[in-house]
Amino acid sequence: MIRGLWYFLIVAFIAAVTAGIASAPGEIVATVGDTQIALSVAAALGLVALLIGLAIFSERIISFVLHGPGNVVNFWRTRKEVRGYEALSRGLLAVASGDGQSALTYAHKADKLLDKPALTLLLSAQAAKLAGDEAESGRAFRAMLAAPETHALALKGLYEHAMAAGDLEQAHTHAARALDASPATPWAFEGKFAIEARQENYAAALETLDKALGQGLLERTDARRRRAVLLTGLAQQEAARIAEPQGPRDEEDLPEGGGKSVAAIRAQALRHAIEARDLAPDLVPAAALAARLVFEDGRARRAQKIIEDGWARAPHPELAGVFMNLFPDEAAEQRYKRARVLASRNPDHVESRVLVARSAIAARRFDDARAQLASYAEPFPTRRICLLMAEISEGMGDMGGTREWLSRSVKAPADAQWVADGYRTPDWSPVVPTTGAFDRLEWRAPTDAVMPARVSSTEEAMAQMGEAVVLPAPVPAAEPRVVSPVAPAADAPMDRKTTSPAVVPAAPAPMKAAPAAAASSAPVSPSAPVSSAPGAVPAQAAVLDDIHEEIDFMPRRPDDPGPDAFDEDDERRSSW
Repeated sequence: MIRGLWYFLIVAFIAAVTAGIASAPGEIVATVGDTQIALSVAAALGLVALLIGLAIFSERIISFVLHGPGNVVNFWRTRKEVRGYEALSRGLLAVASGDGQSALTYAHKADKLLDKPALTLLLSAQAAKLAGDEAESGRAFRAMLAAPETHALALKGLYEHAMAAGDLEQAHTHAARALDASPATPWAFEGKFAIEARQENYAAALETLDKALGQGLLERTDARRRRAVLLTGLAQQEAARIAEPQGPRDEEDLPEGGGKSVAAIRAQALRHAIEARDLAPDLVPAAALAARLVFEDGRARRAQKIIEDGWARAPHPELAGVFMNLFPDEAAEQRYKRARVLASRNPDHVESRVLVARSAIAARRFDDARAQLASYAEPFPTRRICLLMAEISEGMGDMGGTREWLSRSVKAPADAQWVADGYRTPDWSPVVPTTGAFDRLEWRAPTDAVMPARVSSTEEAMAQMGEAVVLPAPVPAAEPRVVSPVAPAADAPMDRKTTSPAVVPAAPAPMKAAPAAAASSAPVSPSAPVSSAPGAVPAQAAVLDDIHEEIDFMPRRPDDPGPDAFDEDDERRSSW
């Protein structure tokens, strides 16, 4: 509205000025030689305007003639750039949508139309990577290294390319170059750190971690946890080096020019383990290793204090193993008392019950051991609980119960292990061996399997007990006794070849005879000579060839639904 008003005022002013000039009296006279030209004011102004218009038109014609070819070139160049940027945009959209072939087509088109190697190479690399052409992708990323603006991006692409190919050395080189060029690059730190940890180069990983903490790439709590895990892994390496038969023994064994003795390595491992335990008190492997190294250093009471502190936070079988070996020469009763004191730090945990039960078994306190495991023995005991209950039954002389618990241990749920990403192991490590993930192992019961991978029979279950459970030797066959021929019971077994009753082996003393057989048989004195009936063949005692035969015919438990249509034990036994 205001702009229109201004236009109206300007036009009105020009019209008023023109009308005033046209109505002005007088004329303009121009003398050229003997010729005089007289014009009115309005005609003179019109002639001047016409001359100015002709001059402008002439200038435009001359400029077009002079600059025409350049303008044509600029027009086609501009049109080419427009088409190139259009192809680049469509290529980026194709990459975002996952269409690798279309992205490659648009990348080649943009490369021909645009003189922007950084953008076109980036699109070409991403399109080739999306299409699965790793060679073309690597070529594009290597070409991007020449441009300073795409150098960091090219290093990241080459790092990802090397990781996809499984070349950890090249990936580490690219990540290190990127971190040297820009120390505050998060992906470069994570990549370099992960590769060093995966290669078990914990010392280099610690240096990378310190640099990243100085650049502010990590929270302090995260850095403390990572440092504790790395120090634990480093201490494990040093402890393993001490245990090597070819490792250093003492100062005299060191080669000329350097090296460390076993005492120096043990001191270094102890220092690393103690620091790891202080940084992460809940890291069980660090506490267990620190306790073991402190004990080897001759400070058993200090090691016991470390185990007690760790047990109060998180009871663990590894802590229990170190605890049981602190005083090798102590009596089993004294060890049982120490176990009860340690268990009191966390009395409601299953590991506390298992620890007391193990020490009670060693002290032959089988009733106490059974009481400790009573709440975990039913209804779904784990494999370890079954084996402990079998050991308790064996110690109490209940061989039937021993075999029952061994049979249940075969299909019992698995105990807790270190689990991560579908991988499980009894031994902790800073990195998951299958995936390379750092600090991902968790101590918990595996949820993907109930049947153990390495236990498939009762004999193997017995082997896991460390030969603690021993089955009794076969009982020698007793002398056969003759069933009285007078009024044999209807249910008594008869010999099909003769009319005489079959000779039945004498049952052991603890066994009770069947009611029918007891009613029809006469008492036989153990010292009296035994005579066989005419035609009767003495039957030998049945020999148990397979322990599964006895287990299969055991009385059914109250909660046993009965045999299934498909029995895994039968199939496994048939494969033997």
